[in-house]
Amino acid sequence: MRKFIAIAALSFAAVSVAHADQLVFSTEKSGGARAAAIDYVSDGSATSFMFRLDVPGGANAQVNLKSCVAALPKSHSGQCAFANGQITGLVFSDTNALLPKGIISVGKISVQSAAVGEVSVAHFEAVNVEGVRIESNVTGSATK
Repeated sequence: MRKFIAIAALSFAAVSVAHADQLVFSTEKSGGARAAAIDYVSDGSATSFMFRLDVPGGANAQVNLKSCVAALPKSHSGQCAFANGQITGLVFSDTNALLPKGIISVGKISVQSAAVGEVSVAHFEAVNVEGVRIESNVTGSATK
């Protein structure tokens, strides 16, 4: 009986994590620059999210944000900015529409810096229509 309860508890924990919204972040070196793709995995309960990315080289890095949130669904808008060595991105809906379930392409960024290191996620959170944080996490990878 104890084994069954332990297995049931572990199954519940796995299901809870599987339903968390995720920021999916992958980077790749391209010449002297680092390119990063940003995607979002939605369970359909979030209406907006924000993220902050640490950039190698800090404020001295050259950052291209032209396509940072260019691939969002038509129901949502977004903005990205670079200051103090971090990229901050915000995605929202003027009508408070929910993000669709599934994998959503957000956009791409590129960073040119002489500093060693990778672009990394410093902060990520998603909120529902009431503005309450929902369970969310980050999945990311860097390739050379």
